[in-house]
Amino acid sequence: MTTYPIQQLLPANLYVYALVFSRVGGAIGLLPGIGDAYVPPRVRLVAALAIAILVTPLLAPQLPAEPKNFLMMFTQMLGEISIGLFLGLTARIILATLETAGAIIALQSNLSSALVFNPGANHPETLPASFYGAFAVVMMFVTNTYGMLLQAIVDSYNTFAPGTFPPFDDMAQSMVRLVSHTFVLAVELAAPYLILGTMFYVVLALIARIMPQLQVFYVAMPLQIMGGMVMLTLTVSSSILWFLGAFEGMMRNLTNLQ
Repeated sequence: MTTYPIQQLLPANLYVYALVFSRVGGAIGLLPGIGDAYVPPRVRLVAALAIAILVTPLLAPQLPAEPKNFLMMFTQMLGEISIGLFLGLTARIILATLETAGAIIALQSNLSSALVFNPGANHPETLPASFYGAFAVVMMFVTNTYGMLLQAIVDSYNTFAPGTFPPFDDMAQSMVRLVSHTFVLAVELAAPYLILGTMFYVVLALIARIMPQLQVFYVAMPLQIMGGMVMLTLTVSSSILWFLGAFEGMMRNLTNLQ
């Protein structure tokens, strides 16, 4: 049986494209918008392939030499896929901030039982959470924040050297800090609803104390829902812009963008 060296089976220029595609494809599969469940896998594959073809000539000087054996090639590609999944998961976790904020808003607005199916996340969630998530993805494209996401993938080669073993310990610590930071951000986004909701319940308690015969919750439920919708109308634009600013800042800190 005739055996051929890997250099003959996989040309160096093709290997460079495959190495870049491994990281880009892993990130594209989880990014908000193009990585959502309603986007066909073929579309994600074509998008990742197109981006890899475009950016490979720029990244070629930073890429490692072609490995001498298949095991080394598999190890390098697996590391690149892991880094790409880390970048995509980071963006997805930051976007999940809006789901947490939407759940708090729904609880304070008496809309927690109004569940709708979110095609992006592929599971049911509260109406404010679904609305905030879809609106944020649309605004990412409108404000060119999505271009910053793609730039973050390219500039991640300055932070995570290609062809080396990924720093899983640092990545895990970064993920823990990110989750805690996003929870704080979610509470900050829902702070107006928490404050007004608490005041509303205090007023209901006083009314129930003064007029025990009045069914305060039946009377207050329509007012609470109406007040939540009014608050949503007044605060949605500023909340989304604030979130996009925080989103961009977190991604820039992660990949050391200037």
